Amino acid sequence: MQIRPIRADEVDALVDDLWLPFAEEMADIDDYDALAEDADVRAEALDYRTEQVDAEDTQTFVAVAAAESSDSGSTPDEGSLSGYVTVADSESPPVFARGSVAKVKDLYVAPAARGEGVGTELLERAHEWGRDRGCERVALSVHADNDAARSCYESMGYETRYLKLDRPL
Repeated sequence: MQIRPIRADEVDALVDDLWLPFAEEMADIDDYDALAEDADVRAEALDYRTEQVDAEDTQTFVAVAAAESSDSGSTPDEGSLSGYVTVADSESPPVFARGSVAKVKDLYVAPAARGEGVGTELLERAHEWGRDRGCERVALSVHADNDAARSCYESMGYETRYLKLDRPL
């Protein structure tokens, strides 16, 4: 597996093979995250991800499957995207005595690649990107009911700093 920045010609595959399944999984966890039915979600996602390819303060890294021999037959095809992470450099307001933060905006690993360390490698690459940019910390949000993701993050040293609460109006 190779972890590298996404290329512009891979945005369609990112949206179709990773982001849309990710969005569906999040909607299964909580209806709050359901996609809009009256919007062209795919087209908007393509536009958004295409803009990010060249953004200076945001980077998307992809996990690209390598050729491997496997008896299980469940290994992703060589060259296919098996996961991604998007990270953004976020400056702290000047009133705080802290530097910038690398904010992990999205992390997703395709089901066929789970349990192989792909998520950990993607996060490590996001951490490296943040360090290279001078960020002092890395931060992310995770759904309270996403036990698998929370377990992964906690195993990598992430700690709960804030709890985000909301309610209907």
